[in-house]
Amino acid sequence: MKSVVIYEQAKKMFLEGYSLDAIVELLKDTVSRKTLFNWMKEHNWEEQRKSRIEADDDLQKELLEIAKASIREAKANPTAHNIFAVVKAISALKLLQGVNIKNEKEDKPTGIKEETIREIEREILGIG
Repeated sequence: MKSVVIYEQAKKMFLEGYSLDAIVELLKDTVSRKTLFNWMKEHNWEEQRKSRIEADDDLQKELLEIAKASIREAKANPTAHNIFAVVKAISALKLLQGVNIKNEKEDKPTGIKEETIREIEREILGIG
C-alpha cells in the first residue's frame, strides 16, 4: 500500500515538471532514482507529461482569446459586468500560467535553507 502512495506522489510530481533527481531528493529514503526511472519508462510518464503540457497550452490559448474578447467588449460597452468579465478572464489566465509545467533546468529549491534554519536556532533561539 505504501508503495502505491509513493508511486502516485512521484508521478504527480513528475507530471508537474519535477526532475527525477528533485523527486528523489524530496522523497528521501522512500524511493530510489532507479525505481523512479523504471516507473517513468514502464508507465509512459514522459508521454503523459507531454500531453499535459499540450492541454495546458491549448487551455491557455483559449483563455487568452476569452480575455481579448472580454477586453474588446468592455472597451465598446464599459459596464460593471463587462469589466468584471475582463478581471475574471485575466485572473484565470494568470492562475493557469502560475501552474504551468516547470522547466527541469529551472528546478531550484525554494524556501529556507537548512543551513539558515540552523543559524537561526543557534544565534536567535540559543539552541544547539
